[in-house]
Amino acid sequence: MEHPPSSVAQRVLSAYDDRLAVLRAEASALERRSRAFSLLRGVTFVAAAVGGGFALFGEAPRTVAYAAGAVAVVFLGLLVAHARLVTRMTELEQRIGLYVRGKRRVAGDIADFPEQGERFAEADHDYAGDLDVFGQASLFQLLDVAQTGEGEATLAGWLTAPASAADVAARQEAVRELAGLAAFREELAVVGMQAGARGREAGPLIAWAEAPPALIGPEGRTAGGARVRALVTAAKVLVPLTLAALAAPRFIPAETLGLLRHVWLVPFGLQILVLVALRPAIEPILTVASSREAPFARYRPILACIEQQAFSSARLGALRAALVGPTGALASREMTALETRVGYSDLRHSGLIHLVADLFLLWDVWCALALERWKLRAGRHVQVWMRALGEVEALASLATFAHENPDYAYPAVTDGEPRFEATGLGHPLLPRDRRVTNDVALRGAGAALLVTGSNMSGKSTLLRAIGVNAVLALAGAPVCASSLALSPVRVRTSMRIKDSLEHGVSHFYAELTRLKRVVDGANAGERVLFLLDEILHGTNARERQIGARAVVRHLVERGAIGAVSSHDMGLSVLEQETSGRVRNMHFEELVIEDKMSFDYKLKAGVVTTANALRLMKIVGIDVDFSDSEPAPAQGAAAAQGAAAAVGPE
Repeated sequence: MEHPPSSVAQRVLSAYDDRLAVLRAEASALERRSRAFSLLRGVTFVAAAVGGGFALFGEAPRTVAYAAGAVAVVFLGLLVAHARLVTRMTELEQRIGLYVRGKRRVAGDIADFPEQGERFAEADHDYAGDLDVFGQASLFQLLDVAQTGEGEATLAGWLTAPASAADVAARQEAVRELAGLAAFREELAVVGMQAGARGREAGPLIAWAEAPPALIGPEGRTAGGARVRALVTAAKVLVPLTLAALAAPRFIPAETLGLLRHVWLVPFGLQILVLVALRPAIEPILTVASSREAPFARYRPILACIEQQAFSSARLGALRAALVGPTGALASREMTALETRVGYSDLRHSGLIHLVADLFLLWDVWCALALERWKLRAGRHVQVWMRALGEVEALASLATFAHENPDYAYPAVTDGEPRFEATGLGHPLLPRDRRVTNDVALRGAGAALLVTGSNMSGKSTLLRAIGVNAVLALAGAPVCASSLALSPVRVRTSMRIKDSLEHGVSHFYAELTRLKRVVDGANAGERVLFLLDEILHGTNARERQIGARAVVRHLVERGAIGAVSSHDMGLSVLEQETSGRVRNMHFEELVIEDKMSFDYKLKAGVVTTANALRLMKIVGIDVDFSDSEPAPAQGAAAAQGAAAAVGPE
């Protein structure tokens, strides 16, 4: 599992470099064409201006005017063609950016990626804070390639709530398929970038679409009470009357009409009264639907991208099938229809033009009715479409992770007795050249590891590797391991404990609160995978031993599985107290000529060395080693003896 970048990672980087070479070559060619277009635009503009000037103010023959007009048409054509060229160049820049970011992910250089998911972080979540699920250099930052708020929210939800074995299997099948559809994943990301929907969730669209129509009833008829019905009916009658009255003088002689030629003022005045009376009902409809307030159209091209792709996996096929409206129309077409209606309603931002259209045609009334009819027809499907879009993007994020780490294993997630059995387990947030892997086996209810070791030897990293890979596995992603078999579990951790001066909470009490949540989960019958780092290190040695042993025994007796790290070698008696369900494992350092190094390999048994005093000396603190009684190896035995004397509670 320990591969240098020249093997596994290099193959991915090489493939990305090949794609980048193609994209950059096209971008360079378009850049040259763009410069040529700019030159031609300048030449044709000058030629058209000079020719037009001679034609208008000089005595040039008529052919000069014709030629100037023709050149002006060419200039306009060049403007349109150049605009399309610039659009394509922008798209190429986005595609290039995708692969540049991909190379950085493979290299582990993600710390400054903006997608940290901090808006999804919960301060009291069972494990997200301890396992770096969100924030800088986080799991979310490594995985997220979604371009919409729906995709990011779905991915965050998967990382914070474990799926069932059946759901994991369905996601794995979809991830495997998407991992091989690089062109589709690229297109989905680029279309999402162009839509500008990152960080924007579809909540306003869904809320508007699912709200009861104010003007249209269930059968498509006018609703909203007798008053509103009467006003809408009046609008339908008055507009034709006003237009007919205005048109009458063009077909009937003025002497025949007489004063009747001003009769249009009557229905027109009534129209204004209807418009004023309906304004409170139609204004909220138009405001919410306005492209300035809720740009719904951004989702249309993303939905179309999914609709156009054929899938073989059951989950992706079901998601694609969900993108269908009530009449069989595709979701993208329904969104196009909505986009058209929103475009019409946006005339209200056009000042005088809107004023004339609204007064003479009751424009806002018809726009509101059209939006309400769309809502009645397709509104209840919008949430389904957005969920499908979000899930496809979340699956694409996991698939990109799988594609960029082809040596990662798809875990076997099966119901049955609690277990977590991994070979070659590593931490996916560590660069490959620094990552050391270990085998971890937690078989059956109550299986646990007590991991002892000196400072910086790898205890905390091992616990986080177990937790992060469990999170990945139960989200449906491949894991940083040669193999992993586990049952659906609920990860619960107590690792990074923060006190709070503001709330008057000490470090020790904060840890107790955290431990209580772990214990409560086990008491409630959850299949808990607990990870406890330096358990109860905020109190004295004797109370720590008694308390820590009580907590671990309680969890084991409730069938929870997990791992505990500690400097306190007196806790090693847990192996005997639990009849081997808790197994002693350790990390150790190597000391050569007063220099320490670590191999970060997990070994059986209790650690027999300590390095705190040596580290103090290295950082410049004068320590008298003769005062350290007993010696490190003897200290372990003494601690075990003290713990045995205390005995279980």
